[in-house]
Amino acid sequence: MRKLARREYSSPDAALAAAHTVEEAWRFHTLEVTCEAAPHYQQRGRPTAGQSPDYFTWRPVGQPIEDAEAVADRAARAGKFVLATNDLDEQHLPIDQLITLYKGQNTSVERGFRFLKDPLFFAHSFFLKKPSRLMALLMVMGLCLLIYALTEHQLRQALREQNETVPDQLGKPTQSITLRRVFQIFEGIHVATLHLPGGPQQFVTNLNDLHHQILRLLGPPFEKIYFSSA
Repeated sequence: MRKLARREYSSPDAALAAAHTVEEAWRFHTLEVTCEAAPHYQQRGRPTAGQSPDYFTWRPVGQPIEDAEAVADRAARAGKFVLATNDLDEQHLPIDQLITLYKGQNTSVERGFRFLKDPLFFAHSFFLKKPSRLMALLMVMGLCLLIYALTEHQLRQALREQNETVPDQLGKPTQSITLRRVFQIFEGIHVATLHLPGGPQQFVTNLNDLHHQILRLLGPPFEKIYFSSA
């Protein structure tokens, strides 16, 4: 409105029309507007006392007023959360706890299905015609996402219990690291095979202190995989 009030129009109708054009884009406000006349003189300098203006322009002056009915209508619709469940015993599962559990799925396997929409997952490259193969692929993917979620939970829990942090994508310390970030950290780890007189042996290379910390937090089974030679 301040920007609109600096513009001048040739008539009051034009000024009001410009103001109402702006108002049309508002969803929860209406406009209370009047026109203010601005005198103009063709002669240069300060006008003399009692001199009549040569012409006038008009500026829209007003303020937005909240439309309480529109706000209440929107709040009534936005304030409802529809959730279906077969557990109808409110003593066993109260409504508030039900919603909390539902929203908590964001930290479980459900969040992992976002990978399917990630271009790096190349889901569009899969083409399976037989229903049995589709079911097998979904089973494998579900198990992988379950392992993903459990591993991420285990790492975050260990960070909190031991009061430690690891760097996130921006290098800032965090205790809520994602397993995807861990995969990025472990890029460049290789297995080197040495052919020794006693037979070939394999060693994991390029491990640094951060890798050792993450493996220690994940537990002995992970350390055994990376630190044992075969």
